[in-house]
Amino acid sequence: MKSETTMKKEDYIAVLYNPDSWFKQAFAQKLVADKLLNNVIITKEFLLPIKETLDYSDFVYLWCAALFHYAIGIENGLKGIIVKRKNSLVHYDIEDDDVILRDIGGRSSKIHDLYSLCHVAGLLDKDSDFEMKGKLFKNVMISLSDIIRWAARYPVPIVKSKTYMLEKGIPSVALYGFHALDTIEPMFDYFKAVRDEDTKKEV
Repeated sequence: MKSETTMKKEDYIAVLYNPDSWFKQAFAQKLVADKLLNNVIITKEFLLPIKETLDYSDFVYLWCAALFHYAIGIENGLKGIIVKRKNSLVHYDIEDDDVILRDIGGRSSKIHDLYSLCHVAGLLDKDSDFEMKGKLFKNVMISLSDIIRWAARYPVPIVKSKTYMLEKGIPSVALYGFHALDTIEPMFDYFKAVRDEDTKKEV
């Protein structure tokens, strides 16, 4: 017997194809990350003992937790763009009265490959108005993909070879310092611009 609390098939599909639902989730995750960053990580109570002991492991673990929420937010924002601009890349199956979401944007969606999702969403196209396309951006996106998969949850990945190392010339501080925000913040600004583009056209 079907539960009365189960979402109706048509309602599920409506949410799935509504880019705002993805963008709202993206900004909710950013809010969590911002709160963790501002209220825990960069407080005197947390940073001063680290400075005295020179033990940065606690900083890295907590910073990974914040980056995890930023990364999940970025993944949702990219999916919001795909849903809005390339909704033929939303794949789901209908089985009886159920709807099963397969992926949004292909395999890169399933394996949390943020850099590939950027390609799918069109951010890295030559004619894209998204300006961050350099080596540092690529390294941060690949590293954030690792953070979603394992780095914010486990000390090591399930398979050793799955550990991503930053390319030569890209210092680790680019990720585990606040430089990562120089890549992250513009992405959320871009999500806002894409979310609001239809509104601007109507004005």
